[in-house]
Amino acid sequence: MQLSGQFSQRLFRKLPPRVCVPLKNIVSEEFLRAGHIFLGFTKCGRYVLSYTSDCGEDDDFSFYTYHLYWWEFNLHSRLKQVHHVRLFAGEEIYSDLYLTVCEWPNDRSKIVIFGFNTRSSSSVLMNLMMSDENNRDIYITIASMPPPKPCSQCCPLPSVSTIRTGGGECLEHGYVLNSRYQVVYPFPTFQPAFQLKKDQVILLNTSYSLVACSISLCPDQEQSSQILYSSGATPPPPPAHSASSTASSTSPSSALPQGSPEGRQGPSRLGPSPLSPSQTQAAMRAREFAADLFRRAQGPDGGRDEGDGERRRAEGGEKEASLCPAEKGGSRETLREEDDRCGEGSEEESRRRTSFPQPSTSAAAARHSEPVLSPASSFASSPRTPPSSTSQETGATSEPGYVNYTRLHYCLQQPGAAEPDAGGYEDDKVQLPFSVTDLKGRNLQLVTGAHGGQTVCVEQLTLDFEYLINEVIRSDAAWAPQFCSFSDYDVVILEVCPDTNTVMINIGLLLLAFSSSDEEHCRPNTYHSNLQVSWDLNTGVCCTVGVGDLTEVKGQTSGSVWSSYRKSCINTVMKWLVPESSSRYINRMTNEALHKGSSLQVLADSDRCTWIVL
Repeated sequence: MQLSGQFSQRLFRKLPPRVCVPLKNIVSEEFLRAGHIFLGFTKCGRYVLSYTSDCGEDDDFSFYTYHLYWWEFNLHSRLKQVHHVRLFAGEEIYSDLYLTVCEWPNDRSKIVIFGFNTRSSSSVLMNLMMSDENNRDIYITIASMPPPKPCSQCCPLPSVSTIRTGGGECLEHGYVLNSRYQVVYPFPTFQPAFQLKKDQVILLNTSYSLVACSISLCPDQEQSSQILYSSGATPPPPPAHSASSTASSTSPSSALPQGSPEGRQGPSRLGPSPLSPSQTQAAMRAREFAADLFRRAQGPDGGRDEGDGERRRAEGGEKEASLCPAEKGGSRETLREEDDRCGEGSEEESRRRTSFPQPSTSAAAARHSEPVLSPASSFASSPRTPPSSTSQETGATSEPGYVNYTRLHYCLQQPGAAEPDAGGYEDDKVQLPFSVTDLKGRNLQLVTGAHGGQTVCVEQLTLDFEYLINEVIRSDAAWAPQFCSFSDYDVVILEVCPDTNTVMINIGLLLLAFSSSDEEHCRPNTYHSNLQVSWDLNTGVCCTVGVGDLTEVKGQTSGSVWSSYRKSCINTVMKWLVPESSSRYINRMTNEALHKGSSLQVLADSDRCTWIVL
């Protein structure tokens, strides 16, 4: 062996036969014929996971159903099936999914399964359902793990079956959370190493918001511990505020909350500060330019109310912008060739639809009418605008305007109680929809009063990207006076610190801004920039870490811009990378090999040096 500082891979290509077990020797042939796809070992080494997918008799017009199975593994005996759950229950899945099964670093009580739809299928139904190639569905199931030993509550009666769950009423080993959302181009990167870095919390980038979701089992409501937003503070009473910003907010050029770039403040306070005459003129030109674009976009129906306009933009207005997903996903033209259409992109920030299956324009209006706090400001020193009546009714006065927090408890159905609604929790604010069921698919009951038994607690802390982008630009960007509007953005998680509950994100922006070199130039150009922000999961407050310079985009497609941006994010992550300890890694299993037309050679339990040979 050469002394090169590296081991030869040949040394570890095989293990001794005594720790290598052929799969056909430990699994009955009937299960293999039933289509079980084996994924790998769980982190504890106790179980081997497999899944099945069934699309019915007619492959072209049937929906897929998925089931996940737990098999207890012992080196010298056959696998015993001890648990199974249906994945993504209630969803109409019309294509074969890429599956990734993940486990948190130290949380062994539950497991999370991601499903991503693909566009390589020739299914007729898939082609009908996926007419919009700019949206992709993400499916999520979070399921409790089976008990390591038979549980009296799971199976109160003796049984010859090896299945340990589903026969009784056990909440600890018998809850399942299902959710689905859509992402748009540029599709967020899948980062399980960061998304699951904090135990019991999963971070989900929905293209429009970053959702920190926590699910935990509580002995009762009084003893439940809050995992997210545990240090939220109540801000001081709002000061008096003029109505001038309200008048200007009807123009789409007011991409910044509470008005235009005239309201730019420093990073420490949000009080008004005077601008120079040249900055004021630039702001006026920006408003006039965008207002003219807005009038032209309305066309002969200029008398429509603002709600109709927002619905029109939500249903397809994004396809008119120069950097719309249709251009980026289809025949790509350069940004310079699309310069004549860049003006319409000034409305692009309003075009982003809610990413959830139940879009609500009223929810978006309520969200943007809430008080705003500077990402770099503290609660105590930041004056706010008066909250609207909607904000007061929903209790949003205790949180920054760019976040929303909910906490719900669920319990097993009480005897004689009515069947809960099949739909998940819905709020006027945009929240990730979900449903919580038992192993038989029955919806758990939402706890609305006092409850003394076990409950499943679901917390969500949502960070609104567009709201945050506007605030960071208004408060901390040196080029804020030049800013007109942003047309698209891409958010990448750079780091998560589970000890301080801090998430570091990088926001790449494509935006319209006026040139700083030619004050008289009245037409904005397309630029790229980035914002680095840290988000505290304890308080919900964001702090600006850095704001990049404006880089003019010349002759580039949006695809090349985002490709370069993500490469720079990878370089940043690698510079910050700290090797994980052997006990804090995130265990991942995937069916990627199946989609590539191949198969895994072995299922390896590296911690215990055991292989199942396929």
